[in-house]
Amino acid sequence: MEKKDINNFVIPLLPCRSIKETLEFYQAIGSQITYKQKAPNNYIGLKIAGVEIHFFGMKQIKPNANFSSCYLVMNDIDVYYNLCKEGLKELFGKIPIKGIPRINQLKDMPIFGVRQFIIVDPSGNYLRIGQPIPKIDSVLFEENGKKPQRGSTLIKAYELAARLAHGKDDLVAAITVIDKVLAEETGLNEMTALFKIITLRIEIAHQMDDTATIEQLIKRGDEALNQIDNNNLLKSDIANFRRLSSDRKTTNR
Repeated sequence: MEKKDINNFVIPLLPCRSIKETLEFYQAIGSQITYKQKAPNNYIGLKIAGVEIHFFGMKQIKPNANFSSCYLVMNDIDVYYNLCKEGLKELFGKIPIKGIPRINQLKDMPIFGVRQFIIVDPSGNYLRIGQPIPKIDSVLFEENGKKPQRGSTLIKAYELAARLAHGKDDLVAAITVIDKVLAEETGLNEMTALFKIITLRIEIAHQMDDTATIEQLIKRGDEALNQIDNNNLLKSDIANFRRLSSDRKTTNR
C-alpha cells in the first residue's frame, strides 16, 4: 500500500458530562460533527472554525472543578466572535457572560500577544481563542530569557491584574490589585495606564454584576480619557469602555 504524506496535527480530547448537551452548545457556535459513537464509549468529534476537538463522556465531571483547556489560534477572530455571540444568544435567549457556560469579551491583549476571547462550555472546559497581534514586553516577568522592562506602579498593576483576570481567571485577586492602586493618587502623566486599568476593573465588575462599581468608575474613566491627547494606542480599550458604558445605560432604562 502506498504511504501517503500527512501534515502533523493535534486533536485535544476534552471531557464532557453530556454528549447531547455538548453537541447542542457547539453547534450553536457553528461546529460540525466529524465523528460520533455511543459504545463502548460515548464520544464525539467536532470541527470548530476549522479546528478539530473531540469530547468523551464523563458523567461525574463537575464543571466548576474542571481544569481542562485548549487554545485555538485563528484568523478573522472578530467574525467568529460575533458568530459565537449570535449563536449563544439564540440558544440561551441571551448572551451568557458569567457563570458556566459563558463567553468573555473579545479584546486586544498585548501582554500575551493576542486578540482573544474565552468560551467556557457547559462542562467547564476552557477554550481560549486568539489571533496573534504584536506583543509588548512584560514589566513584571522574565519571558523567553528577556528581563522585565521598566514600568511605573500603575503599569505593573495593570499587567498583573490583566494576567490574573484573563490568564488565570482569578477575578478576586485582580480586583484586589486594581482597587489598591486606584485608591492611591495617580499623576496626570499616567492617564493612559489609568484609563486601561479602570476599563479592566469595569469589565470585571460587569462580569460580576457589580453595578455600584460600574457606575462609580464610568465617570472616572471618562475624566481620564478626556485628558489623553493620543488615543491611537487605546482603540481596543476605548471600544470596550464605550460598550460597557452603553450596556450599563441600557440596563438602567
